[in-house]
Amino acid sequence: MELKKVRERMAGRKPGIIDGTREFTVLIPLVERNGELHILYEKRAEGIKQPGDVCFPGGKIEEGESIIECALRETAEEIGITDIEVIGQFDSILEVGRITMHTVLGIIKERDYENAVLNPDEVAEIFTVPVDFFDEAEPIVYNCRMIQDVTDFPYEQTGIRSDYKWRVGKQDIYIYHFDKWIIWGLTARITRWFVEKMKEK
Repeated sequence: MELKKVRERMAGRKPGIIDGTREFTVLIPLVERNGELHILYEKRAEGIKQPGDVCFPGGKIEEGESIIECALRETAEEIGITDIEVIGQFDSILEVGRITMHTVLGIIKERDYENAVLNPDEVAEIFTVPVDFFDEAEPIVYNCRMIQDVTDFPYEQTGIRSDYKWRVGKQDIYIYHFDKWIIWGLTARITRWFVEKMKEK
């Protein structure tokens, strides 16, 4: 390969995420209710993957679709709301299983929240939580140890010994209890990150 070809390939190229092969987007929907800012959540329907979990509207990015377009389409499909003021793209997270999860901030009018038409195949119910709740509440934190299964790793082909010390990761899993709902896992991580970033000067 020639250096000229490398320069051509790099010209105008947007940075990506290595091995982030599956890309998803969720909307972090903000709703003003009685003068107080809330975050909208969904409870997943019983007939789909991860039934009963609390999550944000979202899903897999389709071919040719932007991050923001995906967030708006999925929100419309799941809760029937199309009039969303997009504040902008927020942060992304690389999840286990080579999944990249993008987030978008958007504002939903209270009347649209009250009149939302839920897709019963995907969403059991929606609810909101005041942002200030997450600023004041202390979550339960479970420190999960991420280990690698390397029992059948081909050590002889790498030149390393079979007692090689593999890197072990850790991940905090947050659990919030609000009224009758439990917000945990990736949704809680995104929520906590958002609230913390909004508090920064």
